[in-house]
Amino acid sequence: MSYDRSAINLTNCDREPIHIPGTIQPHGAMIVLNDDGLVSFVSDNIDRFLGDTNRNYVGAHLADVIGGALAHDIANAVAQAGPGHVGGVVLKAKIGDGRHVADITAHRYEGRTFLEFEQPASVEDTEVALHLTQSLVRRVDSLKDFDALFRATARLIRAMLGYDRVMVYRFLHNGAGRVVAEAKEPSLTSFQGQHFPVSDIPVQARKLYVKNWVRVIGDASFVPVPLKPTVPEGEPSVDLSHAHLRSVSSIHCEYLRNMGVAASMSISIVVDGELWGLIACHHNTPKLLSIPLRVATELFAQYFSLHVAAIEHRQQKAAAVTTRSRLDAIIAGVDPNDTVEVTLRTRLREFSSLIASDGAGLWSGGKWWSFGVSPSEAAIPDLMDHVSARAGKLIWDTQNLMGETGNEAEYGSRVSGLLAIPISVSVSASDYLVFFRSEEAHEIEWAGEPRKKEELTENGIRLSPRGSFDTWREDVRHKSLPWTSGDLVVADSIRSYVRDVMLSHNDATEEQRERNEQQRNRLNSEMTHRVKNILALVKSIATQTGSSSDSIDDYTRSFEGRLRALAYAHDQSFAGAEGGELADLIEAEAAMHRFGNMPDRIQVSGEPLGLSEHSFGVFALLLHEMMTNAAKYGSLSVPSGKLDVSWSLTDEGDCRLLWIESGGPEVITPTRRGFGSNLIEKTIAHDLGGTVDIDFDPAGLRATIVLPSEHLRAVSGDRRAVEANPDTAVTHLDGLRVLLVEDQSLIAMDTEELLRALGAAEVTVAANVKSALASIAVSAPDCAVLDLNLGGTTSEDVARELGRLRVPYVFATGYRDGSSVPEGFEAIPVVRKPVSENSLSVALSSVVATER
Repeated sequence: MSYDRSAINLTNCDREPIHIPGTIQPHGAMIVLNDDGLVSFVSDNIDRFLGDTNRNYVGAHLADVIGGALAHDIANAVAQAGPGHVGGVVLKAKIGDGRHVADITAHRYEGRTFLEFEQPASVEDTEVALHLTQSLVRRVDSLKDFDALFRATARLIRAMLGYDRVMVYRFLHNGAGRVVAEAKEPSLTSFQGQHFPVSDIPVQARKLYVKNWVRVIGDASFVPVPLKPTVPEGEPSVDLSHAHLRSVSSIHCEYLRNMGVAASMSISIVVDGELWGLIACHHNTPKLLSIPLRVATELFAQYFSLHVAAIEHRQQKAAAVTTRSRLDAIIAGVDPNDTVEVTLRTRLREFSSLIASDGAGLWSGGKWWSFGVSPSEAAIPDLMDHVSARAGKLIWDTQNLMGETGNEAEYGSRVSGLLAIPISVSVSASDYLVFFRSEEAHEIEWAGEPRKKEELTENGIRLSPRGSFDTWREDVRHKSLPWTSGDLVVADSIRSYVRDVMLSHNDATEEQRERNEQQRNRLNSEMTHRVKNILALVKSIATQTGSSSDSIDDYTRSFEGRLRALAYAHDQSFAGAEGGELADLIEAEAAMHRFGNMPDRIQVSGEPLGLSEHSFGVFALLLHEMMTNAAKYGSLSVPSGKLDVSWSLTDEGDCRLLWIESGGPEVITPTRRGFGSNLIEKTIAHDLGGTVDIDFDPAGLRATIVLPSEHLRAVSGDRRAVEANPDTAVTHLDGLRVLLVEDQSLIAMDTEELLRALGAAEVTVAANVKSALASIAVSAPDCAVLDLNLGGTTSEDVARELGRLRVPYVFATGYRDGSSVPEGFEAIPVVRKPVSENSLSVALSSVVATER
């Protein structure tokens, strides 16, 4: 038997009709409805979910198959999802008489409605899904550069979803991909930095990744389940492009198995409608992702893609701004009487520094000037004809001049890449500023040889996945490094500058100028919207402070203090949705009025009590005013003065706070009311519905403040938690080895980063008592941080072993409901979760210093 071997190439994969496989993955089942709402296709395993093994469903109404109530719910879910292929979800749907339950997704596409049935998600999955997107978004939102974003994302997704390997995979200029971040199970070989050839994700697969952002393969060894009946000859196939259960190419499954991967999930990164990259998740054993987790993951994929686009656009904007500044410096001192030609050719060296290049040239009026690496003079006319034909009035680039021109003698080594910027104002002229790059012969680290091999099967010759995944290296010859999107942004800035600024001409159309003006107006409106409230508040504080101040110094101190109080409350409020603790707020303000030889001049006491986010901010400003008044006029204005602040709960659950000053100057009842007095008395009543009663007793001011119960929250009764003033926190971990016992992976990651930031040389993380004791047995740490509660047990045994070895340690706990440290450990410092760098530093410094 003979085969046409010339027909076997990588385009075979590109032509494989993976969107119409006619089969689905077996962990779910499918019903396909026609435009009339009648069943037209079902998967061969539908009885698993419907329970009727003898029925022919084709042609039946959906309500007759699954029950009228559920059919109604599905119709509503599809309608609420909106037009097109966006899916609706019905969780824990009771089918027919209710004996069978399933999670169902439904979407419409090309006149058909697709219902996908899967096993109901567990309660745990549903709870995780509720918090998954929010947790991921919060943790990556502040990351503004790609490296940090990709590293954090890989670690977070692995921690949240539990895959053995998570890779962030970025596509390059030539369609190949590179692993730019990875989080994996320690025993696995790393793919970090390795390249994957373009053939790994064929053209039609890339299109599907844009349509369907989350793709799950629960078992790479699955047996496909067919849809029945078979599509009649001449009728359109069933397009499963948007179906989660869509079967997968056997080539791809074989590819995964060759890698030792039993299950996978792909999360698309889509920027400006194009597939920018993927977040690829691999697992060593079969693993399914429930519908709630998939929905949450898809929401994160949409946010993540927008975040990537924002970073990319911000980087391009920064490059353009920097280029314009450098252009200003290059053009400074230009004689306005000089021609464009003279100005550009005399500054070619400076222009060549704007974009990473090996040389630059100017083609103007049929003449050529160059600096650095450039083709021979004889080759220039033909080259510029080629550039003009390819570029026209647009920026044009290539990394392969030899392939473009066919001139192997001139290009491919010394000159390999070209970037041409049109600078002509005249429509008829074809003048260019040109940048050149030499060949960048380099080695690319591939994950296996990037060519799929031919394989003889019973169906003939076909392509099979790469059999070896040992690192394979390929030399790239006769090409320069590619011109990046950043290079093109800089090139566009150069073109605009040369045309619009230096030549005092503007090629932009009136329509473009109008769009630019509209964009500026939108940005200005957005900025105004964002800052108008805070500006109004600052203006009010500034005005009222000025009207009640006796001098410039008095005004400066008062104004600065009020803004600092606002900033502190703002920071604390944004640290979490729970607001903060009353004692923390008072201690933070009191710390500014305690001095070295008078640490006890301010006494603070009261049961643990938390404030809501809103009341925390209001009380922070009020407290600052009272402290400031005490320092300016009251007991804290003299060394002998004292202040006692205490609070307790009333029978109604309100907080009653007493403010008692003593030992200060004689108190005189004020004859006028300033901004501070109004703020103290009115903010509690107006903003919180509480009361403030101030008694100007000559022996010392007394105040009673009542905060209503609805603005309070309970916290732990254990008051030994370490609190740190940001100005006094110190670090004593340089070079120390730290044991961290924490059963929550995300919290462990955050705390590990804090410990390393504090100078720890090595951090060993243990998730349970057994792992922690095993680690101590191998090598005792210098100090430790122990999560007090580890699921169903505690870290008491670890603490006892550390105590026996005289290893200093602190506890960390997130409980605020009265849980206390076990008997016998009362002297151990406690750090409250979420752990701050300052409190962790102070706690560890205290125990390490004591032990030393």
